[in-house]
Amino acid sequence: MEIAARFEHKFLIDDVRRSELLARFADRLLPDTAGSADGRYPVVSLYCDTPDRRCHWEAWRGVPSRRKLRVRVYGTRDGRIPATTFVEVKQRDGREGAKRRVRLPLADACALVRGAVLTSPDPADERILAEVRRLIAEDGFAPACVIRYDRSAYLYRDEKGAIRLRVTFDQDIRARFDRLSPAVEDDGCDLAALPRGLAVMEVKGSASVPYALAAYLGAAGLHPRPFSKYSASIGLLAETPARLS
Repeated sequence: MEIAARFEHKFLIDDVRRSELLARFADRLLPDTAGSADGRYPVVSLYCDTPDRRCHWEAWRGVPSRRKLRVRVYGTRDGRIPATTFVEVKQRDGREGAKRRVRLPLADACALVRGAVLTSPDPADERILAEVRRLIAEDGFAPACVIRYDRSAYLYRDEKGAIRLRVTFDQDIRARFDRLSPAVEDDGCDLAALPRGLAVMEVKGSASVPYALAAYLGAAGLHPRPFSKYSASIGLLAETPARLS
């Protein structure tokens, strides 16, 4: 499945301004119940990279056209949110991006990014799997880091009820560079990528940001900025480079 090209703006936001934002747009920002009844759910990702850490350096340098490969795991251990796993290729071209993903069992997804040859009878899925195989075989992508965080997701609706944007808040972002086998609701990550009380807000859509929201963000001093959870996690290891091996 391919998710069409869209823009994605990232902001760092503290708890106070987040509460103010949600209160100001309480009639517009409503929980996205596709994942859970209140829009909250854990996200676990196995990020892949090349031996020379191309993905990290391209994000750090702001290379406009780049791709990343990851396994993404949703769900909770108690089954309240059903466990679901995707292998994803995320592509960025300037300010726009697209995401291509295939749903697989967790064990199969992890085997795939370690070099196992998986195919699909579905032509659309097979195109994505072929791209994944090329990234692994030709570019050297391999598992590099597990990142876990809690997400709160909202849909921004206009006065007619039409969905204009998806707004998410990712907090308690934690990482590890060993034991590269992710689990549902993984609690084995101990490196905190952001201080407590700070979250990554992402504003995503295919059209422009509504004026009222854009004006509010500017007045509140909230401006888009690059932020890579994976690169931020690597930055935590600057004083302990041995853990990067």
